[in-house]
Amino acid sequence: MVLAAALVCGSASAHNTDGTCGVEGAQMVVVGSFRFTSRDLMAYAEQSQAGGGVCTPKSCGIVDDHWSVATKRAFDYCEQIVPGSVAQVTSPTSYNDPQLHHTAYSFGPGTPDLQGVCLICRLPSPSAPIKLPARSP
Repeated sequence: MVLAAALVCGSASAHNTDGTCGVEGAQMVVVGSFRFTSRDLMAYAEQSQAGGGVCTPKSCGIVDDHWSVATKRAFDYCEQIVPGSVAQVTSPTSYNDPQLHHTAYSFGPGTPDLQGVCLICRLPSPSAPIKLPARSP
């Protein structure tokens, strides 16, 4: 049985982008990959701002920094290719810095591409029911 990793693993806005499942015996399964150039991310940021949407606080209370834009782009892409999947960014390392990701990560001319995989959480198959011994009358 496959369930959406977002249900089990949390959301990007909670910083749970490490691709771990919260259910014992569950496994993360790669269902796609992505590679976004700085140009792709800048176009996505411009498109998102031009949409006239309401700005809401992103991860860590920061609004629309490069890390947040990249995270939203990766998660949107994964949701498009396999609904319910989540993104796990593997490169560059500055994106995943546990303390400084909002300031250390940025995109622009000459910066590394944002790369990663799309994951779903595969839950373990239910075990066969236990057969009780027959009662003698």
